[in-house]
Amino acid sequence: MRSGLRIVDLKRRPATATRLMNVKIPAALSDAIDRLAGEFGTSKTEVVVALLNTGLDIAGTKLKGLHLPKSK
Repeated sequence: MRSGLRIVDLKRRPATATRLMNVKIPAALSDAIDRLAGEFGTSKTEVVVALLNTGLDIAGTKLKGLHLPKSK
């Protein structure tokens, strides 16, 4: 599992198993992810996972103490 992967880890982490997730994103976002992957010398998948994990960390910090309604 790569739940601990962050942007700063892209150059020094070992390869792990992945799952395919098909999502539609704006072309400009795809281009930006591609550029980041080139700059870090890694795959677009690794960049996306690192960005998602970083965003989840930030959201978790900002939402700490907030009680969200439970889904039914």
